[in-house]
Amino acid sequence: MKNVFATIITFLIFTSCNDSRKLKDLESRISNIENQNKILSDSLKSLNAEFLKPFKAYEKIVLFEFKNSPNEIISDYEYLIKDYPNSFWKHEAKKRIENIKKRKNYWTEKDGWKLPKKPEKTELIKIIEPMVISCPGC
Repeated sequence: MKNVFATIITFLIFTSCNDSRKLKDLESRISNIENQNKILSDSLKSLNAEFLKPFKAYEKIVLFEFKNSPNEIISDYEYLIKDYPNSFWKHEAKKRIENIKKRKNYWTEKDGWKLPKKPEKTELIKIIEPMVISCPGC
């Protein structure tokens, strides 16, 4: 009886020690996953702040360009540049501002934007191929 009791106690000791190792391993895995989740969450927040929000603002301005006056469009782009100074869309907004300044004279308050029609394509000049002389020995 003493042997059975001693065997059961040693078995319980080993299994309880083994369980605490498993518990510590499980706790370390959970903390590792929490750290990875925090890193991913921070990455998503930075992507949203640096790329998605500026793009959505830029897209909104571009889509409503045809309805707005040049001064309003330029001020919208300047707000975009001011709000997102490190964004790729800052560069694109500067290009759009220059383009709008060039085409400002195509806008009237009465008619809105009246862009000139594309010029008709002129007839292509036919290229005359030179006469090729082949020798019989070639």
